[in-house]
Amino acid sequence: MGTKDVLKNSSASLNVDLSVIIDNYQTLKGKSNTADCAAVVKANAYGIGMDKVAPALYNHTKCRIFFVANLVEGVNLRKILSAATIYVFNGLFPDQVDTYIDHNIRPILNNPAQIGLWQNEKAPCAIHFDTGINRLGLSEAQTDEFLNEKHQLNLSLILSHLVRSEEADHPTNRTQMEKFRKISTELPNVPASIANSGGIFLGPDYHFNLMRPGIMLYGGNPGLPKLPDGIKQSIEIKGKILQIRELDTGMSVGYNAIWTASRPSRIALINVGYADGQLKVSDRHAKVFVAGNLAPVIGKVSMDMVAIDITDEKFDRVTVANDVELLGANITLEMAGEVSTLGQYELLTGIGQRYNKNYNLGAYA
Repeated sequence: MGTKDVLKNSSASLNVDLSVIIDNYQTLKGKSNTADCAAVVKANAYGIGMDKVAPALYNHTKCRIFFVANLVEGVNLRKILSAATIYVFNGLFPDQVDTYIDHNIRPILNNPAQIGLWQNEKAPCAIHFDTGINRLGLSEAQTDEFLNEKHQLNLSLILSHLVRSEEADHPTNRTQMEKFRKISTELPNVPASIANSGGIFLGPDYHFNLMRPGIMLYGGNPGLPKLPDGIKQSIEIKGKILQIRELDTGMSVGYNAIWTASRPSRIALINVGYADGQLKVSDRHAKVFVAGNLAPVIGKVSMDMVAIDITDEKFDRVTVANDVELLGANITLEMAGEVSTLGQYELLTGIGQRYNKNYNLGAYA
């Protein structure tokens, strides 16, 4: 057996269904009859793998516009997609102008200083207008000043970001949308974008010219009451059983002895832990799926492993040959988030690098 096979057989697995991501994109794009739809692939496509996700979307949909967080991500994406339009959320630093131009990447300008840096460039750029989230973007006063001044920018996009897009009835959404619409009417020939994943489901008033979903592309829920129809989870994480142990009543498991057997018990040790980005701060609440049943995580998660209780009769046939699902069809992101202080964004972007990664295009192959 070759080294590659040995490593594959000994590692936990991250299985990514790229066809699901493609289908999720098509579902999201289909929510508007007029707006284009981009893809947010920052943070390594939310931990899933930008080098696989971005080409899948580019080659199998009409997605041509991508958003990343910083210029390093932008340069890496340009190496993957030579013709895509790439925007960088974090804007522009003084020593980056040439890199943006050399790699045909578009900065999203967030303040007057960045606008000044780009003022004399002919290459396209975007401007972020803050309508209430108070993060990046021109403030209300800076917005008024910008709109009242003549500028030489080659604007290809204006954008803003919603504070409560997952709360459909919250008045903040309409307030932000109306502020942004007022700005867009002052720049009538420039495409506009405010709808993130949740914003897409607020309706046509929020779609403007470009929707830019992120977490929902991958099957995550940004906080809507339920995951919308047509959106499916795209990843599965499976671990290996390292060892099965028999415990007497009163024996404890793991650091700080936070779990003690109240009966003669059988436990299994799984090869996924903190270093793999899974089950963080979910000690004593999380479950895994093994041999057709849910099993509770017990004790304190370790750097490289986690323990589960397989005492009940339904687990009698579990051996070291069984794989254990930590995320997937039976342990969804929503389930994992419910027993953790981490949100779905953190669960996804925190995925570690040790997994044996498998990517499947399904019907799109």
